[in-house]
Amino acid sequence: MGSTEQEIEEQLAQLQQKVGARHAEVLKYDGDDDQFPVEYARLVNVTSKLVEFEKTIPERLAEPERRRSERIVTWSWRGEAVVGAVLIALVFLLDRSVWWLVLLGPHFLGTVAGCFQKVDAEQHRDRRFGAVGLHVVALLMALISLSVISRWFIIAAALGWMLVAGPLTDSTGADPKGARR
Repeated sequence: MGSTEQEIEEQLAQLQQKVGARHAEVLKYDGDDDQFPVEYARLVNVTSKLVEFEKTIPERLAEPERRRSERIVTWSWRGEAVVGAVLIALVFLLDRSVWWLVLLGPHFLGTVAGCFQKVDAEQHRDRRFGAVGLHVVALLMALISLSVISRWFIIAAALGWMLVAGPLTDSTGADPKGARR
């Protein structure tokens, strides 16, 4: 069992013990006793803390995986932004046509914009998938701009960008997949 799960179980057990202790205190008093409302209020307070904690358990369990996705996403996009900048520099260093900037400029700007995305608990897997797909798109862009493969692969790179950018645009909450969840 991971440390996160163990911490959650310990906190849950502590809250459950507090509820049990408060319940035992309430049972000591009769409904007509002056102390009964005070103890009952304490029981309700501790029980509400338990219920609120239980609501956060799924998010707490998913947090380590979300953090891992966040690191993958952040460093993937940063790395590919650097690759985009290098490709732009190579256009000038290799004395290529400046028309390559029409292809490489948006690629670079897209990767820089991707560096600032937020990775939330709900969509972290989609963002991780997009970051991994970004490496394929960046490889295509490098091979195309260095004339290693045919320029016709620009179509594949554009389709790849659509797949990579899809999870980024779904953060509004209006996506059709969100309606099914």
